[in-house]
Amino acid sequence: MQQRMLTVFVALSMLLLSTSGCIGLLQGREYMEHLRGDVKQDTSIETTVVEHAFTNADVQRSFIGKFTVDSEVTKIGVYFKTEKAGGPANDILESLGIIDPREVDVEITDPSGAIRYNATHDTTKTAPYVLIEPGADGDFISGEWNINIVATGVGVGAEQDYFRLSVDVTRTCTIYPQDDVCIVD
Repeated sequence: MQQRMLTVFVALSMLLLSTSGCIGLLQGREYMEHLRGDVKQDTSIETTVVEHAFTNADVQRSFIGKFTVDSEVTKIGVYFKTEKAGGPANDILESLGIIDPREVDVEITDPSGAIRYNATHDTTKTAPYVLIEPGADGDFISGEWNINIVATGVGVGAEQDYFRLSVDVTRTCTIYPQDDVCIVD
């Protein structure tokens, strides 16, 4: 009986000793993962703004802007606002018998030349915040996007036609702890 107990004890000891390394590694790994921290999402917004207030010398102006889109871009939003001067500016146009030519035309194109946003304002107006839709694959075309604005306006003293275009480019990525490197999903 003693011989048998000794054999069971030795076999059990060998079994425990051989698996303690694996169990120890598993516990060590769990502890290190707990220390590492959680995965985080990082979002940054880059805004391109084109705005102009017309003065006496201005009548028609063209504006060209650019912004860059890469694989990290998850959203592109556009805000467009115009303010049309009243009072003296309107009186001058009416006295000259001129039909009011004042308007602001905005066009945003992607690198392939496709129009992705187009709006024309000929009155004081605030357009709703518009999200430009990504392609069928869910991504935006990477490269330089163009903003083309043709604006006709007047300014007399404090009364000035004004416009503001704001394009927000949102980038989202995953940051893994201890790496501090932004990884696109």
